[in-house]
Amino acid sequence: MSEPKNRPNRAQAWLLLWLTTGLGCGPTDNVVGAIRGGQLAGVTAGGGGEVAGGGSGNSQGGTAGSVPPGRSGAGGVGGSLQANAGAAGLGGPFAGSGGVVSPGTITDSSFRPVIGYTTGTGPRALALGDVDANGQLDLVVASTDDANVSVLLRDAEGFGNQVDYTLAARPGWVALHDLNYDGTLDLAVASIDSSSVKVLLGMGDGTFAPVVESPSTRSVLSLVLGDVNNDGNWDAVTAPNGDISPPRPGESSFVSVFLGDGSGKFDEPQLVAEGEECPSVALGDANHDGKLDLARLNAKRATVSVLFGNGDGTFADSQEYATGAAPAFVTFADLDGDGELDLLTADSASNEVSILLGLSGGAFAERVAYRTGASPQHVSVTDLNGDHHPDLITANASDFGVSVLQGIGDGTFAGKVDFSAAANPSDQPAPRASAVADFDGDGRPDFAVATARQSGGLPSGVLIFEAISSQ
Repeated sequence: MSEPKNRPNRAQAWLLLWLTTGLGCGPTDNVVGAIRGGQLAGVTAGGGGEVAGGGSGNSQGGTAGSVPPGRSGAGGVGGSLQANAGAAGLGGPFAGSGGVVSPGTITDSSFRPVIGYTTGTGPRALALGDVDANGQLDLVVASTDDANVSVLLRDAEGFGNQVDYTLAARPGWVALHDLNYDGTLDLAVASIDSSSVKVLLGMGDGTFAPVVESPSTRSVLSLVLGDVNNDGNWDAVTAPNGDISPPRPGESSFVSVFLGDGSGKFDEPQLVAEGEECPSVALGDANHDGKLDLARLNAKRATVSVLFGNGDGTFADSQEYATGAAPAFVTFADLDGDGELDLLTADSASNEVSILLGLSGGAFAERVAYRTGASPQHVSVTDLNGDHHPDLITANASDFGVSVLQGIGDGTFAGKVDFSAAANPSDQPAPRASAVADFDGDGRPDFAVATARQSGGLPSGVLIFEAISSQ
């Protein structure tokens, strides 16, 4: 890894006022706790303690702020959102922005893209967390095309201070957590063409130490963090990359489990959850036994498999459920407030998000599909409009924008509202991931989107969509 390069004031003032909306269609046919407003495992977290969501102290869904800093245990199922402060507890339904907004209907005037920040080329994944301990959420962006991880440090003026890390292999996913329990966020990176999980230990000032690698059996496409063997240390679970490296007989279709030792290092991987090409995995306690369960996608077969955790890092009793075509992302959330985890998948070839409502005992109902923009790659879950119901944000790689689906509160959603990430019709950004936080401090949740440039003048980077007062 090369030395980090400080690049202040790389913010590009993309004053983007051109929006499109699609009020169209109704139905067409990472849940591992919270770190001070950060995003883990695809679930936007609230504004509570350093580490929220572990152990019996918050097993029934207290707010994020009710959990003191410290180690996170297996946790409980979590409860419903409380006061928009973010529901904590492992497997909690979702976590909010920590702000308070008046309930309202999400329309095409609810958000506007206001400013963008240039990163490496081909940004693919985002993570949020306060890596420099200044009380402001920072952004970490994984850019695949130039093997770059950008850390955008936030201050009162925005994300103007940027530190880039060039890796030896292209990053496919990033996640933040205090892996060695020193009170500082660390960075875990999945590399799509390297057989390892990379860990960069945080220094507490927004910089990271050189990479520590944990060897893998093959390259990995994405990862989630959670304590899968209930020893108090956080582990990594990775999805195998079926696009880059050729399969190895007997191991190409397996998910890998890396058990953490509490120092920021991981043991040799264990192979679990055999299946087909797997672009994404998720963790959550689906059957309420205090052990993390695993959801893995089978992209070619258009299914998601749920495996129940044994509490020792192994999984058993797979159940398979249909999704839409070519699912690209999966996560857990409680969408109907019944205390059962539900499954969400972004189905890239059918341009849908699939909702599989959780039933008792860890089972799931048949999917209900909702139309999104073209080729959704990622789903964020949060309360955008202050009605205490989870809403969805999908990053759509092929139509240059994001879709927002407003939650009704019973696990169903209103028709999509589309927001463009393009400054003008000649730009062709490809949104790949999103993260939610109150970036401007007005008490309303905003969201950031990682966008890769396809053509035109729009740089690759992160675009902030800001909630506006007409909401």
